[in-house]
Amino acid sequence: MSEISTSHPFSFVLFGGSGHLAKIKIYPALYVLALKKRLPKDYAIVGYARSDMDDAAFRKLVEEAIREHMIEVTEPALEEFMKHVYYQQGQYDSAADFTALNEKLTAIEKGWKDNVRLAYYSVPPTVFGDISHNLCEGNVHDGKIPFRCIVEKPVGDSLESFEAIKKQLVGCFAEDEIYLLDHYLGKEAVRNIYYLRHANPIFERILKNTLIDHVEITAMENKGIEGRAGYFEAAGTFRDMFQSHLLMMASLLTMRIQSDEDLAAGRADALGQFYLPAATDMDEVALQAQYSGYQEEEGVKKGSRTNTFACLKLMTRISKWDGVPFYLHSGKKLEKKETRISIQFQEPRPVGEGSTPNRLDIILQGEAGMRMYLQTKMGGTEPAFRPLVLEDPLVCVGDCLPEHSLMILEAIHGKRHWFLDFDEVKTSWRLVDPVQKHLDASDTPLHTYKAGSKGPEAANQWIEKDGLEWF
Repeated sequence: MSEISTSHPFSFVLFGGSGHLAKIKIYPALYVLALKKRLPKDYAIVGYARSDMDDAAFRKLVEEAIREHMIEVTEPALEEFMKHVYYQQGQYDSAADFTALNEKLTAIEKGWKDNVRLAYYSVPPTVFGDISHNLCEGNVHDGKIPFRCIVEKPVGDSLESFEAIKKQLVGCFAEDEIYLLDHYLGKEAVRNIYYLRHANPIFERILKNTLIDHVEITAMENKGIEGRAGYFEAAGTFRDMFQSHLLMMASLLTMRIQSDEDLAAGRADALGQFYLPAATDMDEVALQAQYSGYQEEEGVKKGSRTNTFACLKLMTRISKWDGVPFYLHSGKKLEKKETRISIQFQEPRPVGEGSTPNRLDIILQGEAGMRMYLQTKMGGTEPAFRPLVLEDPLVCVGDCLPEHSLMILEAIHGKRHWFLDFDEVKTSWRLVDPVQKHLDASDTPLHTYKAGSKGPEAANQWIEKDGLEWF
């Protein structure tokens, strides 16, 4: 199996270079690429932020971040990597500061051939417009050097804000220069939701409404907001997890099998088929909760109504899934970390004492693997049954990279099919906006749950109304 790497020189400009995401994800991801010798001889990692630093101080910040968030480091690889790290201090709304950035890049890139420039937005969406405008005004993007603009999700906080951000981005860049990144789509286990179907006809043939009772898509986290109150207070779990990650998983499960080049269009089409079930009360469609102690977190306002847990029920118009309900739920500060798709099959009639419906679990995080729950007869004259569990771990074998490492490398290569396109983001916001409006209403219940628990009791009661329980 060939490993993806790059021989083309590149400059990678990280906006928000001293921020939280940069420290915990981006710098370790870039270091891994250097460690695994996936990077060319000539490349530059340039942090851009408002903080007053020089190259030496910034290199210390990057090195400390890598050491903190990697289990171990290889000293020669880290030393070599740090030789490619630079810093440019500047304001996001200053064209002159971007001109200075371009001058620095030009000096670094002297003698390079066929190089690429990448701009990574690890900053709040409120500054996307200024950065995009000034990348062009300052000639960092000059139309001559191939360019990629990588935008971390979420792209906006509503359909309206997304449309405004899109307008800002395409005001400077061509659409094929814009890479909208949902890091879940860089996880091998998440991509495998689609490829399990693609490569296994027998699996694909059982995924239909004549066999399936319902689907549960779950993303449980055992950690809290980890000092990110500034972001999380504005987003909440519903915007943070449902609009992107959970809906992407649902689309990979239900989309048509097609060529890799058409993956984004296929995901967008599948997203567009989901709809909110008819209900007399939106509380039947969605539920929200907040863990005890959330309002004592640093940076959280007293009386905050930000949800840290949410449930959502969806249906789809895709014919083979017609009539199958999808139950999505996610939360923070729960008893364990696990991301999972569970598919329960129909049981036309109980087959005997102790029998339970067949179920397939695709576990993406936690103890990753596939588990098929069947039934086997126990001894005795009268038929009684116990579970028979067939399982195998979903362990990455082959060219395995952390999700940000893989997606950065794919962006350098111009491989777009695991990045979102504007239609996908627009469709998902169109779906979740009415739910978010309901959750934001002052008279919508905000339930509570104990940190470290399985979640709010109200969530159990919510799904029990449909005659079900969470797996």
